[in-house]
Amino acid sequence: MEEKFIEIFNLYKNDIYRLSFSYTKNISDSDDIVQNVFVKLFRHQELFDKDLIEIKKWLVRVTINECKTLLLSSWKRKIVSKSEEPEKFSAILNDDNHVLSEIFELPKKYRVVIYLYYYEEYKVKEISKLLKISETNVQTRLSRAREKLRKILKEEAYEK
Repeated sequence: MEEKFIEIFNLYKNDIYRLSFSYTKNISDSDDIVQNVFVKLFRHQELFDKDLIEIKKWLVRVTINECKTLLLSSWKRKIVSKSEEPEKFSAILNDDNHVLSEIFELPKKYRVVIYLYYYEEYKVKEISKLLKISETNVQTRLSRAREKLRKILKEEAYEK
């Protein structure tokens, strides 16, 4: 069982980290969330018998729940944290993609659906289940996020 856990951890740790970072935009919080998610996985060893796609879906759902719990906690609401520097986003995510750093500047409800759709390659129906929102809502958020990104990138192109 320990080998299976290590295999799953190595396979999905970066995905879970990116997802938690897309919610929190904070390195320390993301580290804590990833740790909590994998501790929960270790406690639910019955999941090791499932296929990797199902395990990943479980990990994503637990990560989203952990992020929401953290962001709704009274301690977190009382702390005024300095936002992470946008330049750090690409380094943290092992990606020097300018578009990705712009995605992380979007409001949370848009950046999460964009991230899950384009970077994790989930379908609208799967995102709907993971976030517990309607498919129409997912499609609307994707459309609005794309429009916001289009405006941002167009403005930057004119400035150059």
